[in-house]
Amino acid sequence: MIDSADTPGGSWTSWTSVVVHGFPGLVEGQEVEFEWNQLDEAADGYDFHTVQAWPVGEDHTPPGPPGFRAWDIDPDGTVHEVTDLDITDLDDTIAPPIGTPAIGVVTTWNGEEGWGVIDSADTPGGCWTFYSALHPDEVINARPGDSLSIGGGISALVVGEQVDFEWEPVIDQDGYKFRAIKVRPRRDIPPWRVERIGR
Repeated sequence: MIDSADTPGGSWTSWTSVVVHGFPGLVEGQEVEFEWNQLDEAADGYDFHTVQAWPVGEDHTPPGPPGFRAWDIDPDGTVHEVTDLDITDLDDTIAPPIGTPAIGVVTTWNGEEGWGVIDSADTPGGCWTFYSALHPDEVINARPGDSLSIGGGISALVVGEQVDFEWEPVIDQDGYKFRAIKVRPRRDIPPWRVERIGR
């Protein structure tokens, strides 16, 4: 809502009417210039609707559809707009899943459903895993749209075997608070055959 002498009771302002380059758009208490329309009938308790709004003294050329703007927020809270100059290849911006490395022992394996539990001091209560975490890195790190044919390798763990694995915390994965992203048994396994299809 923007309040002014010209719009008694305020002018209802949607985020789509804010024409500010960058993020965040406007902040409460900020002095702005704006274009408005008087409504024929009150909407949401307002008699006025904001067409465009921008901070006093700033350029108010619309920056383009909001769906084509993105911002990155650094850990220190600094905000900067991401442009096409920042992205050379969209596929390269999708990082492969990286978990916390650990060593554990398989305590449960359900061969019919393809899931199990790994016990480790790093994952109290157990770490849930699925057979797809056994796939080679090339498969686990595949990007959306990749088509792969996978053969060889393994699709099951053995209760009691020691494994190297990477895990991530989860709110609830079938009753467990940890989920394995990658699992590598320490025993010898048949080689994987991975073939990229198309592209």
